[in-house]
Amino acid sequence: MHTAQQSSTAHPLPLERFRLFDSHDLDEAREFVGRVFCPHELATLHRGAQLDACHHSVPLHRDASLNYVQYGPAVRIEPGHLGGFYLLQIPLRGGATVRCGGQAVESHALMASLPSPTEPLSMRWHEDSPQFIVKIDREALHTRLSALLQAPVQQPLVFELGVDLAQPALMGMASFIAYLRSAVETNAFLLGHPVLAEQAENHLLTSLLLSTQHNYSQALAAGTAMPGSAPVVLPRVVKRAQEFMHSRLELPITLAEVCAHVGVSARSLQQTFAQCTGKSPMAFLRELRLDAARAALQQPSLAERAPQVSDIAARYGFFHLGHFAEGYRRRFGETPSDTRQRNGQPH
Repeated sequence: MHTAQQSSTAHPLPLERFRLFDSHDLDEAREFVGRVFCPHELATLHRGAQLDACHHSVPLHRDASLNYVQYGPAVRIEPGHLGGFYLLQIPLRGGATVRCGGQAVESHALMASLPSPTEPLSMRWHEDSPQFIVKIDREALHTRLSALLQAPVQQPLVFELGVDLAQPALMGMASFIAYLRSAVETNAFLLGHPVLAEQAENHLLTSLLLSTQHNYSQALAAGTAMPGSAPVVLPRVVKRAQEFMHSRLELPITLAEVCAHVGVSARSLQQTFAQCTGKSPMAFLRELRLDAARAALQQPSLAERAPQVSDIAARYGFFHLGHFAEGYRRRFGETPSDTRQRNGQPH
């Protein structure tokens, strides 16, 4: 029995139930991995090193799959152009040197790599550096981007190669990927429910586009399309819901009240909101309130009249100061007190 199988007896490997192969043979590993990804060159970096390769893979729905790949010794991987898919590659330990087009990154557990299919890719995986890999269909991701922009994607989507998973903006996506892995490893309930799997896949694609950096990030953040394209037009229910939330940032508000205002069911609003923003309506409202609190903390004021952090938190519906501070830190990378101090105001 191969080493990969032996190690899984005591400590199951990720996605163990979805094993495609395990092998010590270089040619066999190259062939099997190439069937899921693309043809590529594969070679060990040290003479005499014995491969300990395996590949586990499970489709999430139609356009994305979760993968676990290990080789054992250090290897050189030369796929060239990926062509029809993107790869989010997360080392579980060890690391890799990844070059894609004119970019290069030293990848490790907190620095994933995200090569784009229109750029030539070359990788050096270090010894004992298994990776958890999310494969996403190129056309599906372009379709999702076009829907978010409400305009055609006229230029190839090219991501920033390094994806810093420690950044607050990426923690949500990283947590969701960890959830997907856990879901399919335990009871695989997503795989037996096409509607749930489709929603999970849609959320994954939307989160990737809204959380990571790429050549359309500025257009998405500004709510406009690329130069020469039509402006973004949000669905009417989403736009009305956002306007309603903006007008009531300092007032209690429930999901039922938002739904009543725009005239749709909670399920319909949540689905449309997720497709357009990557968030639920109430998560979007929470971020609006955090943004408003930050703006208030940045406002110049006479020291003796400056409101306390707790007063500003309560104004926007955050009555538990600890929860407010933690949510604020995740969104802005600093505490409310840090913001106040930087603007020369007392706590």
